[in-house]
Parts: sequence; C-alpha cells; structure tokens
Amino acid sequence: MRKQTLNRINKILSVLLLVSFVMFVTAASASARNVNIGPLGAKGGYDAGYQKGYKSGYDIGHQDCLKYGKTGTLTKIPAAFIKDNWTEKYKKDYKYGFKIGYISGYHSERYKCLKK
Repeated sequence: MRKQTLNRINKILSVLLLVSFVMFVTAASASARNVNIGPLGAKGGYDAGYQKGYKSGYDIGHQDCLKYGKTGTLTKIPAAFIKDNWTEKYKKDYKYGFKIGYISGYHSERYKCLKK
C-alpha cells in the first residue's frame, strides 16, 4: 500500500515538473523576442545611422586624402539628417550611430589611402 502511494506521488510530481519546465521554456522564448524589430526600433536607429555615417565618412575621408595627403583635416563631424516623424529614442540612436559610423568610415578610408 505504501509503495502505491509513493508511486502516485512520484507520477504527480513528475507531471508537475514537466508542466513547469514547458511553461518556463515557453516564457523564456517569448521574452527573448526582440520587440523593436521594425524600421523605427531602437536597434534600427543605430544601425541605419551607422551605415549612413560610415558611407559619408568614407567618402569625405577619400576626398581629404586625395586633397590634403598626410595632413590631418577632420575638424567637425557633420550633423545627421533627422526626420521629424522619428521617435526620440530612434533619433538619439541614429545620431549616435551616425557619429560612430562617420568616424569609423573616415579613418578607415584615410588609413587605406595613406598606406599606399
């Protein structure tokens, strides 16, 4: 009799453990999803700004290398073009990404050009 009760308790606990594990895995995968995937998401702002800034910095770095040679000329980073309908977080991330991308593109092109 005692063995049957112990088996029943073990079965109930294993089912509860399995159910709690399934709930944990489901909740973890649902919370791991990125909510800001759209074009105005936070990550999208940084990425878009970085790409635009890198291209702009790359072009200016190439022009400066051809025009000035080894003399350093980067004095001011141009302002990023911001649209009014963007969210504040997207604007902030876009500006930051543009700045980082511009510097990276500028130095990358200047280094390649001066290495020749």
